[in-house]
Amino acid sequence: MATQPPAPSAPGVAARKKNAIAADGRLPPAKQMHVKTPDGLSIAVQEWGNPQGPEVLFIHGLSQSHLSWAPQIHSSLAKDFRIVTYDLRGHGVSDKPLEAKYYQEDRRWGDELRAVIEGAGLKRPVVVGWSLGGVVILDYLRAHGDGALGGVVFVDAVTRLDRALLGEPLPLTSEDLSTRLAAMREFLRACFVVQPPPAEFETMFAYNAMVPVEVQAAVGNIPLEGADETLRALSVPALVIHGAEDRLAKVGMATRTASLVRGARLSMYEGVGHAPFYEARDRFNTEIAGFLREVNGARPVPEGIAKR
Repeated sequence: MATQPPAPSAPGVAARKKNAIAADGRLPPAKQMHVKTPDGLSIAVQEWGNPQGPEVLFIHGLSQSHLSWAPQIHSSLAKDFRIVTYDLRGHGVSDKPLEAKYYQEDRRWGDELRAVIEGAGLKRPVVVGWSLGGVVILDYLRAHGDGALGGVVFVDAVTRLDRALLGEPLPLTSEDLSTRLAAMREFLRACFVVQPPPAEFETMFAYNAMVPVEVQAAVGNIPLEGADETLRALSVPALVIHGAEDRLAKVGMATRTASLVRGARLSMYEGVGHAPFYEARDRFNTEIAGFLREVNGARPVPEGIAKR
């Protein structure tokens, strides 16, 4: 059994300077593109980093956007890897139809991910799904299999709609605007043990507020039928990363996911909440880099993140 890695500490002043994010939320220049989904939506896709490097595709969570991945885009990952992000339907600067069918029919999410992979010209990328991103990956796998993927990373990912494994619901779809905004702030704060600085929190709150209430309501009804069978059938390398203090997707979600996927590694982040890629960015980025190199045959994942 691998040794337990040291518990990550909250990012201090030095770490924040090293991985500084612009106060106004701006990212370095990206290659911007839009891809069309089979159901006619325009999805915003962004690319950073080394165009010749191994490929990694990051999928954000509910109410978020591609800006969520700023700690990765601003890191050394961009030197070695080709980084692609996108805004899910209903989020960021992608199309936001209000009809529930665009969100409640699970095949649409899987087809959207396939459109991004093909539109960006990715060849066997490692796909990293945070929170709702786990649902998107499952929908893709159920519809298209894993033949086009190099590996999968589940980050505090929802893979089962079980109230016992999820946090308490918040009134994010309230008709009363003040109630909804208060719930949005509570939801965002619940993502972290150590809260982001005010400027970064403001950026996060802004892109959370861009998601229409109709989208919030519809996403809550995405079916996850056959999810366990899909996880058992996964044949590419898999890594499950989870914050031990996550209040939105409980630890049982991660242990369950890792138990269903053959050969999956489970990496638990002590003292970290729902967003380990933000709160423990150095460790997270190191693990992602190691996993990418393993998948691409360069060197193994560092000891200490082996399944336990």
